[in-house]
Amino acid sequence: MKYFKFLCLGLSVSLAIMLTGCNQYVTPLLSSPESRSVHVTGIGSVTGEPDIATLYLGVSVEKETVEAAREEAASAMTAMIDSLKDNDIAENDIQTENFSIYPQYDYTDEGRVLRGYRANNTVNAKVRELENLSDIIDDAIAAGGDIVVVNSIQFMIEDPTPLQAQARALAVKDAEVKAQTLAAAGGVTLGKPITITETSRSAGPPIAFAEEAAFADDSGRTSTPIQAGELTVTVNVTVAYEIE
Repeated sequence: MKYFKFLCLGLSVSLAIMLTGCNQYVTPLLSSPESRSVHVTGIGSVTGEPDIATLYLGVSVEKETVEAAREEAASAMTAMIDSLKDNDIAENDIQTENFSIYPQYDYTDEGRVLRGYRANNTVNAKVRELENLSDIIDDAIAAGGDIVVVNSIQFMIEDPTPLQAQARALAVKDAEVKAQTLAAAGGVTLGKPITITETSRSAGPPIAFAEEAAFADDSGRTSTPIQAGELTVTVNVTVAYEIE
């Protein structure tokens, strides 16, 4: 019997110690700011005019032999690059993106028949004087001839930092307004921000051109119309506010 009483007493003491230890973890959890918080997402957007454009263009030609395809592509691309430089495009603003030569086949009842070889060479060129963009495109196309390929133009803002700062402030303000609305609806008082997380994104998809374009006759041509429009800089923030 004594042994049983001591055993019960020992179990009671152990249980009391375990409960006391648990309270050390339960109490901070219940009082943690994260357990009494409001999470909201704020969005801020600012528009601005692009001040730089990247032009993606090149040449593509098919010939019976590898050397013939390479030679014609090289000649046309050299003329095109010279045209870009003549229009004050800096050499370090012109970059080769792709060069490839691969066979072309026809498929007949007798099987696969080699038709020739296609050579592709593409570059991207940064245009910093947008008012000259139409002339730059037209001159490059005329220089490259009938094998020119113009893929797209992408307008950008070279230094979006000032616009990002404005959009960031608007996003935080938007988050605060949403949090205040939620707190008022829930009958609680909003405290200070606990965490702030930002995600930024600039909108401005490339402007697509037809896959191939060239001028057979340079005289009396109509200049290619290009409109830069506006770009939107957007900042998203996620803010957690403490509930007082």
